[in-house]
Amino acid sequence: MAKFDLIVKGGKVVNADSVCFGDIGIKNGKIACIGADLRDSEDVYDAKGKIVMPGGIDIHTHIDAPINGSHTLDDWYQGTVSAACGGVTCVVDYPMQEKGLTLRGIIEKWSKKAAGSAVIDYSFSPVITDRSEEAYGDLPKLIDEGFPTWKVYMAYWHRVRDEETIRLLDVISSHGGLLSVHCENDFAIDYLTKKLLNEGKLEPKYHPVSRPPICEENATQTVIDLAEMVNANVMIVHMSCKGALERARAAKKRKNNIIIETCPHFLLLDDCVYDQPLEEACKYVVTPPMRKKEDQEALWQGIVNGDISLVSSDHCAFPYQEKIKLGRESFATIPHGAPGIEARLPVVFSEGVSKGRITLEKFVEVVSTNPARIAGMYPQKGTISVGSDADITVIDPEKEVTLSVEGMHSKCDFSPYDGVKVKGYPVATLSRGTFIYKDGKVMDIKGHGQLIKRGRFQPF
Repeated sequence: MAKFDLIVKGGKVVNADSVCFGDIGIKNGKIACIGADLRDSEDVYDAKGKIVMPGGIDIHTHIDAPINGSHTLDDWYQGTVSAACGGVTCVVDYPMQEKGLTLRGIIEKWSKKAAGSAVIDYSFSPVITDRSEEAYGDLPKLIDEGFPTWKVYMAYWHRVRDEETIRLLDVISSHGGLLSVHCENDFAIDYLTKKLLNEGKLEPKYHPVSRPPICEENATQTVIDLAEMVNANVMIVHMSCKGALERARAAKKRKNNIIIETCPHFLLLDDCVYDQPLEEACKYVVTPPMRKKEDQEALWQGIVNGDISLVSSDHCAFPYQEKIKLGRESFATIPHGAPGIEARLPVVFSEGVSKGRITLEKFVEVVSTNPARIAGMYPQKGTISVGSDADITVIDPEKEVTLSVEGMHSKCDFSPYDGVKVKGYPVATLSRGTFIYKDGKVMDIKGHGQLIKRGRFQPF
């Protein structure tokens, strides 16, 4: 009997803290051996000339989700196929607590959606919209049961109040969990939006005007201060601007445990995208909005120096025609979100590694290892180590691709990255030793994905 089920042979094996050339022996879905010239398997994948890394982990997605009156297009099969084709082997989704459902109820509902459909592993960080006494009582139990990460918004109809934020930070952090916060001053945004609409300023170019960087900076500072009051862990999601980063950096220097996330669209695109007709500009209506070139530069530097810990997609695949139709009324009615789960690794690799901004190790750190640590999955995932899940992404560093809607596997009918040329692209994705995507083909393994119960958050 062969010693290994599969050998991934001859690649450049990259972890967040190391690079080496070698073979990876896989047995029963786990990494069994990392060595030179492994031979004892009938199944060998030739990775010579390729980068072999721990599978990408995306901990900020909105799959098959009703959000603010709209609904994202991808179901759990198509959404995770798209993820796998982009080198992602695990997602942690943000299901929003619906009216009438408890926190446990929303986890159970989303688990049923994903089970039997997802092709890669998954878990959930529910959005807490009902800050009831029942919710506060359920949180410690659910953290114990493997769901340590949660989310609230300072924006939209379910915006959280300061007294709720500080209590959630305290309860969740004191029980080993982590609260993620969407940071925008929604009261100011409401005022600015109404003012613009009253002045007849309806086009998408006013979307960033209604949500200026100072709104994000102000909300970020509020959350930082509240977390400091109760010595809590907190993650600021999808940070977009230099000012908010500077405020978070100052807090980190005070030894506060602030985790900062950004997204590929903020690293690649700027607010010039809104200076187009509605049919084009609506593709880029996300929150926070795209910012200035100087903000991009600050975010890249934040990745280099370690202030920014991870890059997530914020995959939110609203229908293109719906964005156009609602946008004809005003910028304020366009659904906020865009697809990105499949483009995340290619964009960050191309803009980061291929252009010399970051090292291979830093790339692995921000798209795989740190997300695994933050979500409570490390070292089960996020590393190529003996005993870890054989979640592996193979990247051809020389492969050049022009991203397009037609070339993506999402059900979404537009992409903010349409026409973007990238260098470096995933050519194979394995989940627990099983090929999900290989050499341009999606394997027929619907339902392969499993619900991952996770450990408590450990500061790093």
